[in-house]
Amino acid sequence: ISIYQIKKTLKKLVNTEPQWIDMCINSCCAYTGQFENEMLCPYCNESRYDQKKKPRYQFACFSLIKRLKIQYENPNRANELRYRYIYTTRNGFGEDGKIGDVFDGKCYLDLLKIGYFQDEHDIALTGSVDGYQIFRQKTETCWILLFINANLSPEKRVLKENLLITSIIPGPKEPKDFNSFM
Repeated sequence: ISIYQIKKTLKKLVNTEPQWIDMCINSCCAYTGQFENEMLCPYCNESRYDQKKKPRYQFACFSLIKRLKIQYENPNRANELRYRYIYTTRNGFGEDGKIGDVFDGKCYLDLLKIGYFQDEHDIALTGSVDGYQIFRQKTETCWILLFINANLSPEKRVLKENLLITSIIPGPKEPKDFNSFM
């Protein structure tokens, strides 16, 4: 089987096509939300488009929602994703003083008090952004947007195959507005 056939088959099974989003040529921001209609970068004043009206720079964004839906379509995986619900509905949860997972922490308990995570299918995610230099010359930096699905058990949620990378923001510089890339 050829690589073309593998990609074609995979595309039918799992929509792995990214959404390409315009961004500043200097990585200042993505043209989303409040910047969606901007023609110049609000931070460095570089033009969004070239002379042919094409975006000068873009990054790939992979849908977190689509990936989570795919996971819930698999009955075995859907059962694994019940960890948070099972853990938080045990006798003594939030009252026994035991710290065994992030769900025993103050932040999660405060979110419960204001109405979050009431449904067994609600998803708790931990987000992370990390930069790395791709060349030894240290001239350019890339930034990875990564989510960890806390609905999986602690020993499974941090396995490489369970990490949810939604974007890789190319350099050359550190973004000035990370929220625009989310």
